[in-house]
Amino acid sequence: MMVTPETVFLIDGSAFLYRAFHAIQHLSTAKGHPTNATYGVTRILMKLIREKNPTYAAVFFDVKGPTFRHEKYADYKANRPPMPDEMAVQIPDVHRMIATLNIPIVQKSGYEADDLVGTYARIAREQGFKVVMVTGDKDFIQLISDDCILWDPMKDIVQDKAGVEADMGIAPHQYIDVLGLAGDTSDNIPGVKGVGPKTAIKLVAEFGSIDNLYKNLDQVVSKKKLYENLSAGKDTVLLSRDLATIDCHVDVTSSIADFKLKPFDNAKAFDLFQELEFKTLAREFAEKQDAADKDYQMITDVPELEKLVQTLKKTEIFAIDTETTSIHPMTADLVGISFSFQAHTGFYVPLGHTDDTPQIEKTDVLRILGPVLADPDQPKAGQNIKYDMIVLARYGMPLNGVTFDSMIASYLLNPTRRGHGLDQIALDLFGYKMVSYEEITGKGKDQIGFQEVPAKDALFYASEDADLTFMAYQRFSEHLEKQGLSDLMANIEVPLIPVLADMEMTGFRVDKTALARLSETFETEMNQLEQAIYDLAGETFNINSSQQLGVILFDKLGLKSVKKTRKKTGYSTDVEVLTKLADVHPLPEKLLRYRTLGKLKSTYADALGQLIHEDTGRIHTSFNQTITATGRLSSSNPNLQNIPIRKPEGRKIRETFIPAEGCTLVSADYSQIELRILAHCAEDEILIQAFRDEEDIHTRTAVEVFQVLPGFVTDDLRSQAKAINFGIIYGMSAYRLSNELNISRKMADTYINNYFKRYAGVKAFIDETIRRTRETGETATIFGRKRNLPDINASNANQRHFAERAAVNTPIQGSAADLIKLAMIQMAKALDDRGMRSKMILSVHDEIIFDVPAAETSDLIALARKIMEGVHPLKVPLKVNFGTGENWALAH
Repeated sequence: MMVTPETVFLIDGSAFLYRAFHAIQHLSTAKGHPTNATYGVTRILMKLIREKNPTYAAVFFDVKGPTFRHEKYADYKANRPPMPDEMAVQIPDVHRMIATLNIPIVQKSGYEADDLVGTYARIAREQGFKVVMVTGDKDFIQLISDDCILWDPMKDIVQDKAGVEADMGIAPHQYIDVLGLAGDTSDNIPGVKGVGPKTAIKLVAEFGSIDNLYKNLDQVVSKKKLYENLSAGKDTVLLSRDLATIDCHVDVTSSIADFKLKPFDNAKAFDLFQELEFKTLAREFAEKQDAADKDYQMITDVPELEKLVQTLKKTEIFAIDTETTSIHPMTADLVGISFSFQAHTGFYVPLGHTDDTPQIEKTDVLRILGPVLADPDQPKAGQNIKYDMIVLARYGMPLNGVTFDSMIASYLLNPTRRGHGLDQIALDLFGYKMVSYEEITGKGKDQIGFQEVPAKDALFYASEDADLTFMAYQRFSEHLEKQGLSDLMANIEVPLIPVLADMEMTGFRVDKTALARLSETFETEMNQLEQAIYDLAGETFNINSSQQLGVILFDKLGLKSVKKTRKKTGYSTDVEVLTKLADVHPLPEKLLRYRTLGKLKSTYADALGQLIHEDTGRIHTSFNQTITATGRLSSSNPNLQNIPIRKPEGRKIRETFIPAEGCTLVSADYSQIELRILAHCAEDEILIQAFRDEEDIHTRTAVEVFQVLPGFVTDDLRSQAKAINFGIIYGMSAYRLSNELNISRKMADTYINNYFKRYAGVKAFIDETIRRTRETGETATIFGRKRNLPDINASNANQRHFAERAAVNTPIQGSAADLIKLAMIQMAKALDDRGMRSKMILSVHDEIIFDVPAAETSDLIALARKIMEGVHPLKVPLKVNFGTGENWALAH
């Protein structure tokens, strides 16, 4: 497609609105306002403007209400469902977005966007312009000419006159006759009974037009049915052609000159994209602040540093940030430290730059700066300050007195949002576009380490980090107070930071030799399985190719296909399919085993060995406080929470995690904490009494649901009751329960109904929680942790049901997470107060792992029982189960 200054782009906005809405499944703001159609149309328009750089363009929309076609045919478009509410509410946003991009919008009552495009296409051509009709609607083929082409940017397909003639064998203007014969189901244009697009094209190619076809209808007499349908449907054909014809002579007021584009309105676009929470787009339109407005200073000698420290001591709170050589704090070298205690100011202390900038000796920095950093009475703020805490501790400068973390504050205020980086926080709070890391260090193979960045170039970047962190502290503090989240921040999340930092620095010792042996064991069995699979298949093939496997299973072995791939282009060979096929043939069973071992080998046996710190001999995972919507801690680099403990191979991986020399591992695992919290929140008398009497809760539920005496509860009944107990927490439907227990849907319904009859308090709690969440749009834990759930009022059933489940689950799982965090905080303090050498090294959901000197084992267990079971008063007792062992698997 050649674009010149004399090319006019006429964009079918209505078509793209519908396509974008259906192409992007679900997108909404934190408050639940739908944005999927707006986002899709925005991307299409920006792609067009930036790639094609048009001089002239306009967007055309339908107007609500009947058109002249409805006057001719009352049932025109009668089969179309009404516009979904989620789409309708986005139309004003789409129009606002187009206005910020300074693209003209054209619409006219009584006419469709097609007619307006057709009219302006004619006008533009008459004035000597080339025309590009931007749409995926095939109806526009009729307008294609030497000077007018059709472009679908979503599929990047261009259709011109020669292409239509080559593909269809007809001229573009003849396409109206094709529509007259074949009709158009989407617009409820009837056409001729029994005539589809292929037949219509063939007839038009042969006779040239509908008019000529009917003049020579006797030539079709040999095809009796077609002849009869054409004869009987002549009036309908003529009407259909009339309805399908785009009106190119609408009375319009704008001229092509009015379509000349102006630059984007960056400020308005930024505000709108922020409002709609289009993070990447907002960043593109954000204005960088003038460096002249900033007071950033570099500290390069001892007197300057001493003066800065004296000032820091007098501040109410200061923000601190480190610049390093790695994103991994246990391997990062310290390059510099920045500070801020007043908006738009910052100080940078370079320490490890390789240029010739004067830098203070690290021993002097430690002597001068160390005391104020270590002072627990001097408040400090940071962004992901756990990272800085670990780096500084490794350099002999412990960081105490942390009272605020802007990343955690952002998360608490919006826990379902993905990403709480400082650059996004700056955009959200101040409309400020920060200098990116790549702008300082470069990209790709040309990227340099931060230590290689000249200190003078690092000054603004580093100071800006501390400055924006301090500004975020000021703004977020107000927001947290307003939302009732200050106590959660001050009493749980912030005190947990140093606890997690200490756990990360301690790490978990791993037997590297045992890990390597395990990898070899997996590989040996995989090789044996591979040969067995080839023998069963009768040939060798690529086991990892779903396509080749599908041919073996379904074409060669003749197994019954369970389902197609997502794109319906081939056989599905996913876990669900292979599990079902394993009942009828040994090859799928061996393949499942092969895949399991392959994943365990690559993800754990091999990968974990690469992550063992060469100095400590330990794995130092990272604990994340800002990932899960419920408040649960997560683990990454590596993720130690996802090792499949129920599989023997998963337990073998845990066997390679061992205690320090002379120590043992102790596991402290909360027993059924979520069910206990459910009993507390629901105030259900039967559940509460069962826990107070230390009954087996699953046996008790079996008695209540299956209506049998305790002595008749078999292991199978108890197992089913356990599935029901936990299923209720997670909002399990009768359909899912029937699949899990392999029972009928009716039976599953009966079980759930029996459960709610006996546990009436639980039923009331669920109903009330959902009702309240519908009213407020949010749910909360015992400790006030909030989660926005705007989709609880969505018209889409899947979205609504997910939100309903989350409304009930979050108070339970989130409260459990808060209790465990409190227990970790109190345990860390108790261990420190008693001078014990036992260390917390890992938290996995409801479990805490300790590395304990043998002589302290009994004391540690007694202390942990006292603290964890008494961490917070509930209406039911908390109970902790303990295990000890020479490796993680045995301790658990």
